[in-house]
Amino acid sequence: MIFFVNCKKESVSQNFSFEQYFSLSIEQNDFFAQIAISQQEQSQGLMFRNYLDKNHGMLFAFENPKKMSFWMKNVSIPLDIGYFDSNGRLIEIHSLYPYDEKPVFSKSNNIQYALEMNQGWYHRNKIRTGNYLNLEKAIKHIQLRKDFLNFKD
Repeated sequence: MIFFVNCKKESVSQNFSFEQYFSLSIEQNDFFAQIAISQQEQSQGLMFRNYLDKNHGMLFAFENPKKMSFWMKNVSIPLDIGYFDSNGRLIEIHSLYPYDEKPVFSKSNNIQYALEMNQGWYHRNKIRTGNYLNLEKAIKHIQLRKDFLNFKD
């Protein structure tokens, strides 16, 4: 008797929802991040949270590189945001302040990823522009999230 197993369904039966944290890294710095890929997730971001654990944040992954802007509507946690290009290179870091609804625009038109972390995280971990997000790890987790969303539909 032969059994066929659909590997795709098997892998997405695990919980790869928006609430899950994934292990990521920038250079030698490991951290955990939720991954926002849908328009709804990206709009919600870190709204209505009272805290963010140490070394935890949110990675926003966009389909195509473009000029980005983020604001802090309904966000009570002081954050720093890093804007990354399609190669995973950190292009810019900006501070974000609780409830500030003024958009913080990227200077670059080539941003594909944005990473929000507790304010001061980049500085404390000596992460500077020019450092790289481990894209191999990030893309693997982004794909798991996409498969999970497609599986649910």
